[in-house]
Amino acid sequence: MLARMPSVKSLLTVISLAVASGAAFAQNQPQPTGWVVEDNSIGVIQQPVVVQPQPAPPAPPPNWAVAAMLALDPKYVGGIVDVTASGGTPEPKQWIILARDTSNQGVLHRLTVADGQVIADVPSLNLVESMRQRVSIDPQAVQVDSGDAYLVVEPIAAANGKIIGHVDYSLHQEASDTAPIWTLNCFDLNGVYIGKVNLLATTGNVLSSPGFKNVPGN
Repeated sequence: MLARMPSVKSLLTVISLAVASGAAFAQNQPQPTGWVVEDNSIGVIQQPVVVQPQPAPPAPPPNWAVAAMLALDPKYVGGIVDVTASGGTPEPKQWIILARDTSNQGVLHRLTVADGQVIADVPSLNLVESMRQRVSIDPQAVQVDSGDAYLVVEPIAAANGKIIGHVDYSLHQEASDTAPIWTLNCFDLNGVYIGKVNLLATTGNVLSSPGFKNVPGN
């Protein structure tokens, strides 16, 4: 007599039980570290998401004049009247900025900025300096930063047979309808004064160069 074949329904029941048992077994097994099994899957192992390292933050801006001006409190930024620094090679260690407090009757303050941080802020005690009417310098108008000005002056010194050891910077503006002007006093490697260059802080055009007879391009 031929054996009775199981019904389709019985086969499906057996298959369902086997699948369920396999899923329970997979869930109960220890998983590799860092790997996960989806709750709604049948033993499907997914590779963990690899987190890409974040790029290092950009280096702080160099210690140039515009960065120092923008480091001031907003109440001073609109009242900057003079920016100076000594010992630039080309970056100086610190900037001295005279600025009026636009929130307090324009009281003149003397601020020291180093590495993009204001490290000193005192009211100016110089009466002549405080009473002098000066035009405010807009940092956005300074298209030729202090380092750029140094690059203008360096070949001028070279054209006159001189090597710059360091420069002293001065940024000022004579009138509201004129451009701010850079004055760079130049010293050789021994600290001896060799000349100065006045140039527009908007274009870099040289206005005068006392002490330097030869100016390339002129």
